[in-house]
Amino acid sequence: SDILLKMSDYHKAVQALPMSATETARLALVGAREWGRLAADAVGDAGGRSLPWRAAEVAEPETLSRLLNRWPVRPLSRPVQLSDVQVQDIPSVSSNCRNLVLSLEQVGEPVLPHSLFVKLPMESRLTRWFFSIISSWRLESHFFRHVAGGLPLRTPITYATHWQGSRFFLAQENLHEDPSVQLFTNPDMLDGPSLDLVRRCLDAFARLHSHHHGLPVAAREQILPLTYHPFLSPGMGAISPILNRLALGPCMRRQPGTIPADVAQAYRDSVAHWDQLLGYWFAEPLCLLHGDSHLGNFFVSGEEMGMLDWQATHWGKGVRDVQYFLIDSLPAATLAAHERELLEYYVQRREKYGAPIAVELAWEEYRSFSFHTLMTIVVSIGFGALNEEQDALMAEILRRAVAAVQRVDYTGWLRDFLA
Repeated sequence: SDILLKMSDYHKAVQALPMSATETARLALVGAREWGRLAADAVGDAGGRSLPWRAAEVAEPETLSRLLNRWPVRPLSRPVQLSDVQVQDIPSVSSNCRNLVLSLEQVGEPVLPHSLFVKLPMESRLTRWFFSIISSWRLESHFFRHVAGGLPLRTPITYATHWQGSRFFLAQENLHEDPSVQLFTNPDMLDGPSLDLVRRCLDAFARLHSHHHGLPVAAREQILPLTYHPFLSPGMGAISPILNRLALGPCMRRQPGTIPADVAQAYRDSVAHWDQLLGYWFAEPLCLLHGDSHLGNFFVSGEEMGMLDWQATHWGKGVRDVQYFLIDSLPAATLAAHERELLEYYVQRREKYGAPIAVELAWEEYRSFSFHTLMTIVVSIGFGALNEEQDALMAEILRRAVAAVQRVDYTGWLRDFLA
C-alpha cells in the first residue's frame, strides 16, 4: 500500500513537470512500470518468490547459501553449505548500493574463500526505483556473468550474481584480503591521485579500449547487447534526454551558484540537439568502456590497475572514459596544468596496444565528452537518488565538471559542431 501511494505521488509530480504530452506519457509509463516492479517484489516476499535483498536476511547462512548455489557464475565443485556468516566492520560506501564484507564458516571442505564482498540494493525506495529505471544493476550482473572474464585487466572474481525485478545481488572476492590490492576512498577522490598513478590508470584504459576496438556490430552484440546501452537502448534511449533535461533545474536549486548561466545554456542546447550529438558520440569505430571511470572505481593490483563497479559499461569512444576519469578524479587546478599532456600519454598507449588515434581527434572528442561528466553529475544531484554520505564529493565533482566545460570551451565546440 505504501508503494501504491508513492506511485500516486509520482504521477502527480510527473504531471507538474515542464514536459510535452508525449514526454509526460513516456516518463509516467516508465516510472509507473518500475514502481510496479517494486510493488511486485514486495508482494512476492510473502511467498518467498522475490529475490532477498535486505542485508540482515542475505547475511543469514541459509539464505546466502541458497543464493550462492542457485546462481553461481561458474560451476561449483560441490554445493556451498554455510554454518555461520558474520558482517565485518569494514566501511564500503556506495552511491547506490548496500555493500557488505562477510566472513564465512563453511561445513566441510571450503568451496569459497573465508570472506566475500556482497553488493545489494540500497534501502532507499527512491534509489531502488531510480536505478531500476536506468537498469544499472541488471547491467552489472550481466557484465560480471558474461563479459568480465574476457577483459585484459583485472576485475573482482565473481562467485554468484542475479538480477530479478527491481533487485539484484553480487557476491565477489573480498579485495581487502589481497595484499597486492589498494582500494580508493572518497578522500582519495577529493585530494586527487599522483600523476604517476594517473598514468597507470590511463595505460589500463588504453589496454581496455584497444581490446575490442572496431568490432563489427554483430560481434559486439554477442559480448554486450545494445539493450543494456545507457544512451542507445530502446528503453533508455527514449527517456535519457528527458531525465537529462529535467535534472538541470533541481540540481541548480540544490547547488545554487555552482552552474553559471553560460554552462546552463550549453547544457540546454545539448539536450535540445540530443540526436545529433548521439550521432557524433557513438560513430564507429567503438570499443568497450567502463562508463563510470573515476578513481574510486579503480584499484591497484600489483604492478597494474584493476577496475570494479561496472554499472555503466557500454560501447562508445575510449576518450569518453579518459575525460570522465581525469575531470572527476583530479582537482581542477591540477588537471588544468596537465590536461593535454595526460591525454597525449593515453594516445601514445593506444598506439602501443594497436588501436591508434590522432592527438587532435582525441582532443576534439575530449572536448565533446566533457558534457558527459557534467550531465552525469547533474542527473545524480538533480534527482537526489544518491546517499547523503556522498554529498560533499558530489558537490566537488560538479564544480570540477563545470570548470572543465569552461576550460576546454565545450560551448565553442558545440557551436562549431552544430554549425
